Amino acid sequence: MKHRLIILTILLTAVFGASAQTVIKGDISTATGKDIVNSAMEFIGTPYRYGVMNPKRGFDCSGFTSYIYSRQNISLPRSSCDQFCKETEIKDPKDLQKGDLVFFSGRGGGKSRIGHVGIVTEVNPETGEFKFIHSACSSGVTITHSTEAYYAKRYVGACRVLEEKKEEAQQPYWAVPTFKFLE
Repeated sequence: MKHRLIILTILLTAVFGASAQTVIKGDISTATGKDIVNSAMEFIGTPYRYGVMNPKRGFDCSGFTSYIYSRQNISLPRSSCDQFCKETEIKDPKDLQKGDLVFFSGRGGGKSRIGHVGIVTEVNPETGEFKFIHSACSSGVTITHSTEAYYAKRYVGACRVLEEKKEEAQQPYWAVPTFKFLE
């Protein structure tokens, strides 16, 4: 009997443990996409550090998204794969909103294997093009356009963490100024 109980426990952990990884914990009703993006912008220029989630030392991509959401008392899983949630997947990029998570395949993985994550900062609802902030290996925390060749061919999908809200008086995508930091 004890042996069966152990096997049942292992099976339940295997079945429900994997889905528990994608559970988002915290109060998603009060934070807005604007809050998430404003928080993320504070860290532009922070270096990339694999396996790190510390604003003083650096971030990897999922460490960055986890840290930014934690500042709004929302807990995300630690890996980019686990942050992708089928239940809140956004099928059409035209439906993206500020604060949504966007996912890309990694360098060595197949087209559908998630290896990178970022946070949407701007969206053109007519074309589905977007900008996102993320921690990139080559440049640390930066903003990238979805049409950049490296990311355009690796785009896997997106999901929504926050409750769906229509942002108040959002400027048109093309009217938002862009900034280039001089080195």
